[in-house]
Amino acid sequence: MNKKVLFGSPIHSYHIDKQSYDKEKVINHILENYDIDKERNVWDKDSNLHHSYGDFNNNKFNDSGIIYNEIMIPLYSKIIKNFFDEKIKLVKEIKYKFDIANYTCVGDGQYMKSHRHLPDFMFTCVHYLQFDRNQHTGIRLFNTNDYGPFVRHLVPSFYDKINNEEEDNTYMFEHYNYLPVEDEMIIFSGLLPHAIPRQTNTTKPRISIVTNIRIEND
Repeated sequence: MNKKVLFGSPIHSYHIDKQSYDKEKVINHILENYDIDKERNVWDKDSNLHHSYGDFNNNKFNDSGIIYNEIMIPLYSKIIKNFFDEKIKLVKEIKYKFDIANYTCVGDGQYMKSHRHLPDFMFTCVHYLQFDRNQHTGIRLFNTNDYGPFVRHLVPSFYDKINNEEEDNTYMFEHYNYLPVEDEMIIFSGLLPHAIPRQTNTTKPRISIVTNIRIEND
């Protein structure tokens, strides 16, 4: 049996070899900032976490451009090029730019509210530098199909019997909790709302780096 998926929002997954860059240096850099203040959030008033979005020029923290420009950007450049060449399968050449928008360092009891990256960014990348599947929550992605929130009410007897952990069934649920592995980088549509659920009983922070991809005008 063959399967075709229509109107879906795929998650493209890449493994990043931890030996291909100075991973320890990057993590230590982030943890040094986290130790200064575990609540760093100028983005909104609802979330509770340490992250650098909109706050790179804060002299309270050390946001060294060397970490991003000399270590991470060359690494991501190869992956993003492969993404457009092999995954999107363009019929015409496009121009794009990408920037490291943020790092997140999320400790026990912390979380980030739902948000999306369009209209500014077509794709979002998340690289999980420190992630323990036994104690960290992953990323919660929300269904943008208009029927997503209503399946439970339209056919409740069917809804209760569906495996909500099966990726093929995600179109019938309001959201899906994707559980990555450490050293994984995912790329998904900036249209998809996503959140970091609250961390509970964690002994070490959940650390990721977020990169946004913008499609340039011809």
